[in-house]
Amino acid sequence: MSYDVYGPYLPVIMLITFLGLFAWVLMPGNKKRFDDAANLPFADDGKTEGQETDNGRIEK
Repeated sequence: MSYDVYGPYLPVIMLITFLGLFAWVLMPGNKKRFDDAANLPFADDGKTEGQETDNGRIEK
């Protein structure tokens, strides 16, 4: 099988995939998970001053 056989169907498969992902993102049940994931960079990691970081250096 080559591109000549499957080529015409690729845009349809890509469109169906896009629409499926689009619907999944907009489902109301996923809002809390996405909001939690969006706030992860701002979460406090619980380290206090003077603890070692992952790279072995001491924070000041």
